[in-house]
This record gives sequence, C-alpha cells and structure tokens, in this order.
Amino acid sequence: MDWQDIGVRAAKGIGISEEEALQIVAMTDPEELRHLYQTAQGVRRTWKADFVNTCGISNAKSGRCAEACSFCSQSAHFNTDAPKYSMKKADTLVAEAKEAFAQGVREFSLVASGRALTNKAEVAIIKDALKGIREETGLQTCASLGLMSREGLEELKEAGLMSVHHNLETARSFHKNIVSTHSYDEEVDTIKAAKSLGMYTCAGGIFGMGESWAQRVELALELRDLDVDSVPLNFLNPRPGTPLEEQATLPPEDCLKIIALFRLVLPTKDLVVCGGRALNLGDRQGEIFEAGANGMMIGNYLTTAGRQVDLDLDMLEAAGMVVRAPPHLPHPPSLRPTLRVEGTDRNGL
Repeated sequence: MDWQDIGVRAAKGIGISEEEALQIVAMTDPEELRHLYQTAQGVRRTWKADFVNTCGISNAKSGRCAEACSFCSQSAHFNTDAPKYSMKKADTLVAEAKEAFAQGVREFSLVASGRALTNKAEVAIIKDALKGIREETGLQTCASLGLMSREGLEELKEAGLMSVHHNLETARSFHKNIVSTHSYDEEVDTIKAAKSLGMYTCAGGIFGMGESWAQRVELALELRDLDVDSVPLNFLNPRPGTPLEEQATLPPEDCLKIIALFRLVLPTKDLVVCGGRALNLGDRQGEIFEAGANGMMIGNYLTTAGRQVDLDLDMLEAAGMVVRAPPHLPHPPSLRPTLRVEGTDRNGL
C-alpha cells in the first residue's frame, strides 16, 4: 500500500478505492496494521484535529416494535427483557438532555421504537422536547424515529430538529439476513429525505452480526455514495432473546480495523463509536482515536448501561482530545478544568 499517496488524497477529501479497501481488510501483519492506524490517525487530524464529538441519547419510547431486526431487543417478535413503555413526557426528555449537557455531551438524540413516528400526540411531544432542549441547553438536537417521510421530518425540522439519525445497519447484500420487515431502499429513502431538507445526516451500522469483511467495505462505500455527514460505528452487544444472542463479540483488533477502514473511505466525515464499545474493545477503547474516530457516545445506550462518564472523560483526557462545543453556544459546557472544551474543526461544525 502507498500510505503516503493515500494520505495526500485524503487531505483533498478523496477516499480510498474499493480495491484498496479490500486490501486493507485482508491485512493481518502487525507492521501493516501499524501503518494503517498511523495513516488513519493522520487523516483524522487533517480533517478533525483533536476535536471529539460527544453524543448522548434518550430511549424516549421503548419496546413493542413491530419491526423484526435480529439484533434488537425492542422487537415484539422476540422474547426479551427490554423495557416497554410509551413516549416519555417532553419535560422528562428536556431534563435528560440537560443532564447529558452537564456531562459534556454536544449532541442529544431522541430515539423512539417503532417503524416510524406518525402518531400526532407523540409527534407533539417530540416537537415540544426539541424546542425545550434548544432553548434550555443549546445542544445540537438529533432524533432517530424510524422510517420517516420527508413531510414528517420537515415538521420536526421546523420545531428545532437539526440532525437525523437512521442506520443502514449493514450492507445491502446482507440486510435481508438481519431485517425481514422492511427493505434496504426504505432505509436509504429516509436518509435521502433528511438530506433533501438540508439536515445533518447520521447513518452507520452494526458490526459483528455475521457479515463478511467485503460487506463492511460495501457499507462504507454505500455511505460514501449517500454523502452522510456522520457515521456511527456500533459493535454488536448480543442481547438475550434475539436471534443473534449467541453471536460472538468482535476482537478489539477487528473493531479498530473497521474504524480505520471507514476513516480512509470517508476522510472528511465524523466517525462516532457508539454501542458495544466497552464490550468489544475492553481496555483498548482509548485506541479508537488512533484508529481514526473523532466521536463517541457518552452515557447509557438504548437498553444497556454505558460506561461510567468519568471513565470516558479520563480516556479523552489521556488521549489529548478536545471536546467540541455544541454549535451556536456562546459558552461551552463546563467539565473538569483539565479537559478542554472549545473551538471547531475544519468542517466548521
């Protein structure tokens, strides 16, 4: 591999080719992997410096989902112990956002189970929550509400929604092995609807569900074609009662190689490491930035507990990362005195 040429192209915003990506995922030699991570870290610094995006979520409505996604404990098709409750109240969601803000989160996402959020009363709650979050915290607002239409997203955008999260979950060629109740094109259409409204788009996948390395490359290239803004990288945490409950977790080296692959395919995009981080990476979590990531989720996930916030802040401090302040805030959130929160990156967000 011509690592210098890859770095030069990346500095111009040009990602690696499919052929190069397939060469990278076949690498096992420690010296080759060292060059891979050095290059990925250099690309991350070129475009993102040492800024890190921190995001948090609220499981605003949980369980009883009619969709059958093999990884998800909230599906009504599977017998799991995931919590089941209706949409939380708007003031509860705002309070959760304020708590996340105090912990150093720059983007807060409201996540609701179900095929799509269409119930008018639930939409009204989300709109009230978005307004409150913007007014009381200034956080970047995000929502993950299923297969939303352009009209539904436009209504939420008018209420203060800035970012739309919708994962493709996996490669097109593997999607049917994971999801049986909706098509890949329906996933893509939701992302395209958000982009048509000029919204910040957040789309990625879950790794370790049985897909091949070639399919991981396929997903990265699909996301590049869609020109999403941010890519959440999740590593499967097998949930009891789901079809994937016996799936083995990924080795840390595989997780780091996936991060580096996506950084070199998508040099200018935000790469945010989310679900399954602690379980799959263990004591190597701090290496995600060396592999090219520039973001991470802080706090709890949808149905599983996250790592203690102080441990994540320790990790950021040790890595020399700078927490990027939420957009449009006159003052960044106050964390510990030794952990910097400031500025912007080359993308201006």
